[in-house]
Amino acid sequence: MIRNIVFDIGNVLIGFDAMDYLVSLFGEEKAVRIAEAVFGSGYWQELDIARLSEEEILELFYSGAPDLRDEIKESFDRIGECVTRLDWPVPLVDSLKERGYRVYFLSNMSEHVKASNTAAFDFVSHMDGGIWSCDVHEIKPDAGIYGKLFEKYGLIPEECLFIDDHKENIDVAKKLGMKGIVYKDHDQLMADLGKALTKDASHDMISVLCYGDSNTYGYDPCTCGRYPYEKRWTTLLGEMLGGRYEVISEGLNGRTTAYDRPGAAWKNGASSLISCLGTHKPVDYVIIMLGTNDCDEEMSLSAVDIADGMETLVRMVEEETPALQGYIPEVIVAAPAAIQGDIEKSPFADKLTHASVKKSVDIGPLYRNIAEWHGVRFVDATDGIEVSSDCEHLTEEGHRQIAKLFFNAIRHRM
Repeated sequence: MIRNIVFDIGNVLIGFDAMDYLVSLFGEEKAVRIAEAVFGSGYWQELDIARLSEEEILELFYSGAPDLRDEIKESFDRIGECVTRLDWPVPLVDSLKERGYRVYFLSNMSEHVKASNTAAFDFVSHMDGGIWSCDVHEIKPDAGIYGKLFEKYGLIPEECLFIDDHKENIDVAKKLGMKGIVYKDHDQLMADLGKALTKDASHDMISVLCYGDSNTYGYDPCTCGRYPYEKRWTTLLGEMLGGRYEVISEGLNGRTTAYDRPGAAWKNGASSLISCLGTHKPVDYVIIMLGTNDCDEEMSLSAVDIADGMETLVRMVEEETPALQGYIPEVIVAAPAAIQGDIEKSPFADKLTHASVKKSVDIGPLYRNIAEWHGVRFVDATDGIEVSSDCEHLTEEGHRQIAKLFFNAIRHRM
């Protein structure tokens, strides 16, 4: 359940248009050079983190355009003219508090900018608190500054919704357990925030949607049926996580990442993902563990093709869930247990080759790259997971091992 709303400030609750400001002072040609020396050099972050004096930081700014020293100093002294007060933050904060939410801020901001136009920051006095980077000498997206917010106010990350205009900051927040909305404009924020709070109103558990194939279904290689409920990794994961979590099993025998299977196109993972997300919304975590069936000879896919299929699913979650529930859930990309053992004695020998085995291993680093690119978590189950003699399906011990991997990914975060 969402109990706390956490806002970024710059370009969310205040306007901050540096280029228009600089052009108005010095014209376009000089403005471009000053912007590069001040905002494009990385030294502006030093101002936000406050490890150096303002005099030292100004010298760093000057080094990028020595001939514009006076102009840089003037633009720095008048930075308050770049900060714009917005009309809607105070009413929004007040309305959220009236509905029972606690409201905080988490901002990369310097003391110089804070003091430059105090009227623009009037919403701060309406909030329950927050963290300025200049006060703690840490900045987003470093995980430490989020931790300081949690510690200072005793916040549970899973009960926090974070709003920021930088996706990389939201990505870290989600890895720490928070929900996140990437701010684009006021209308989009109000629409997504409205959906998130409406869908979440009776959502009193942390939901984990497990989207996979027969190993998520719980296929028993000995009976060709299904393991008892208590022996499936999804059940074991729920027991490990405890009563605050709801683990939802969405496993389908034969499911691929995003490709039609000959004679069974409905097992294409992309065909049912959105309906599953819609069925179980709001969803806090989505574990996607697919790829084993893509390695079958009949699919004629390369490891790169399989990774592309996984990326398709990650993009679908990112693109579709804001409309479904207002925020993007935390995604865990999982490389499944590698195909292993004597494939010639496997009951699936007709569709397995040594190339299949190699692909099931090769997708691991490719999946890791996808997770890093999208700023989501990665779990590698390709090695060290016990698979039965059929070469594909988990043993009971394999289910316990997989459950432990995902428990560590969710509870230990980052």
